[in-house]
Amino acid sequence: MIIEKYHIFNVMEHLVEDITNEMFSMPNVDMCVCDRCRADVIALALNHLHPKYVVTEKGRIFSELETYTFQMRAEVLTEVLKAMEKVKVRPSHPKEESVYKKVKIDLDDLEKHFDNIQKKKDQK
Repeated sequence: MIIEKYHIFNVMEHLVEDITNEMFSMPNVDMCVCDRCRADVIALALNHLHPKYVVTEKGRIFSELETYTFQMRAEVLTEVLKAMEKVKVRPSHPKEESVYKKVKIDLDDLEKHFDNIQKKKDQK
């Protein structure tokens, strides 16, 4: 059977998911990071991109991903960022249920940062 030997694969789905996960892992992401919002971002971005189907032998999918260009990744990033803005403004759940990333701030590092700023001002 053909389906047992080959796999029909939408490369765009994996690129969008990978880039969305990269964006959601950024320490300064300023939106709800729950699974629903992540899924909404992926779905919105995919709706604005053309699918890129490939046929591969099972187990060779990731070699196909490497063939896609910097330009395609830039297009995907653009659509993911647009989708993030839309979901941020209108999440699919009440805003009270939003889950935000906790940003860990090292107070010693913060103090050093402000000391350096002050030193630069004093040198002028």
